Amino acid sequence: MSTPGSSARVLSRRIVERELAGREGPAEIAAGIEGVFRQLYQIMVTVIGPLGFQAVLTRAVHLTRRDYPGLGACEIACGDTFVMRGISEMIEREGADQAGAAAAALLDHIIALLCSFIGEDLTLRLLRRGWAGLPGGGEGSGAEEA
Repeated sequence: MSTPGSSARVLSRRIVERELAGREGPAEIAAGIEGVFRQLYQIMVTVIGPLGFQAVLTRAVHLTRRDYPGLGACEIACGDTFVMRGISEMIEREGADQAGAAAAALLDHIIALLCSFIGEDLTLRLLRRGWAGLPGGGEGSGAEEA
């Protein structure tokens, strides 16, 4: 798997845009980005556990760093909780748009990997627990509550 599907791209961009709307300054934007992944972690750990999420995250970070090498300066890990450090510095170095694009790309890869591992239906139902009103709802798409 080298690139996520268009469905994952739409979802990840929508989630990141929603969480960053109205935020200004590196610290606020960084908090929004970290919040996206902390929310995702809290949702997905109930199904795949902390080690499963760490495995998906590690692979997704590896795939994302190809296009966003600035992500390499960030510390991203999970265990008891999700930790993302260095995003404010990335925003200061590369700008908020680039950091947002990197976050959306990372989320793209995580969603695509989860769809591959646990199925698209379950992945979408779980995502909707954290972010109601995501695109792609409808019959058989996982729009209903899990």
